[in-house]
Amino acid sequence: MSHRNQMSRHFGAGFTLVELLVVIAIIGVLIGMAVPAMQNMRELSRRSNCQYNLVQLSLALSSYETRMEQFPVGTLADSGPINNLPEGYHQNWLIGLLPMMDLGVVYDSIDHNVSVYDPKNAEVRAIRLPSLLCPSATDVADNTTCYAGIHDSAETPIDATNNGVFRLNIPTRASDITDGLSYTVFVGEKLSHIGEDLGWMSGTRSSLRNMGHGLNDERRRVRGPQDAVAQVSETYVGGLASDHPGGLHLLMGGGEVDFRSNEMDRELLRQMATIADGELPIVRMTTEP
Repeated sequence: MSHRNQMSRHFGAGFTLVELLVVIAIIGVLIGMAVPAMQNMRELSRRSNCQYNLVQLSLALSSYETRMEQFPVGTLADSGPINNLPEGYHQNWLIGLLPMMDLGVVYDSIDHNVSVYDPKNAEVRAIRLPSLLCPSATDVADNTTCYAGIHDSAETPIDATNNGVFRLNIPTRASDITDGLSYTVFVGEKLSHIGEDLGWMSGTRSSLRNMGHGLNDERRRVRGPQDAVAQVSETYVGGLASDHPGGLHLLMGGGEVDFRSNEMDRELLRQMATIADGELPIVRMTTEP
């Protein structure tokens, strides 16, 4: 057999340059399809873990209400409105739930006779509590909470006159929620800029939010330019926000945890935030997949 015939057979059994380029292109397309799919799967896993955290908060709230015949006070202070400053007593609704969340050791470490900002509480205030952190949240303080109690249906300072579940100095009983537990938002996700977050113990906007904003409107403020963060007043509270794509979780008083779209109607949100305005939500929004 001639040398030329051997060369022809050798190249005939292999890939041509065009075929090789086609294979490389196909591999590239497959990788391009696989990476977003893997990212989506990871986010779904994080979202599931976030939902689990809120379920645990729901169980703790239910246990607290059964034992105390009321829900925990949003925040405690000599008077209102509450400023987002490390001044005042400011023990919040989360502190009372600690024993119901298998965090009795943390609860016992708190000096309840002094402010949450007192040096005696400095060590416990700095504790990172994974059950209060959303797995999707990025660039947040270690000692933050990603879950906030709802104090009002509008952007208004935290005070005793609020119309949400978690108010200043006044506990809410189940019988007070005449709009119905399953129609009332108790807790939602929140984001805070590290520089303004006073920690999970603080009964300020660090652990309380309102429905005076669209879902995730607050994210644009927190994640935007730093000078935008400084433009709010000390009594500003803010709305709900998360790092989940497209929406965030809401915990209802009946124990339901739903993922709600950023496009959810503002009037519906307002109605869901009040405990006794006599208005049921206009439409029961469907849960996002």
